[in-house]
Amino acid sequence: MGRRCNLDLVLIRHAEAEEHSADGADASRRLTARGAAQAAGIARALRQFPLQDAEIWYSPKERTRQTAAALQAELQASVYRAEEALITGNLSRLQFAWQEDQAKQVILVGHQPLLGDWIAQLAGIHLPIAKASVTFLREKTPGGRFQFLGHFRPELFAAANPPEKNPCAC
Repeated sequence: MGRRCNLDLVLIRHAEAEEHSADGADASRRLTARGAAQAAGIARALRQFPLQDAEIWYSPKERTRQTAAALQAELQASVYRAEEALITGNLSRLQFAWQEDQAKQVILVGHQPLLGDWIAQLAGIHLPIAKASVTFLREKTPGGRFQFLGHFRPELFAAANPPEKNPCAC
């Protein structure tokens, strides 16, 4: 395996989801109308960041799949896949996968408390991870610790777009 550049990691908590699914299964919970608007707002905002090499990996649960689908519609990632490790909490599996892929940018769409735990483990920072929030990390050295670059709550994305263009504004 050749040397790869440091990884940019973007961690996104799924947007607002319904409390209960029609079939009662947690994995089937869908985004609410507000959640779909949040996901679309995040996707539009992320177009402003240099994510041309991003891969989108998402939890197989419906609400994360829908959030990731909004990102994919805007970013057209070359890799777009479900990752079971985003449910099981297996960060080592994810790290192995992004090193194997020699990924430069990975967007992980997942759940709390896993995302918060991973941010603390990778970058040593503890954050409140609201639904539809986005955290940016950059690998300091390949296979090493990460630098915290920024954390954005959905309200910031809403404020960045005029209300007539932004369905996230409530």
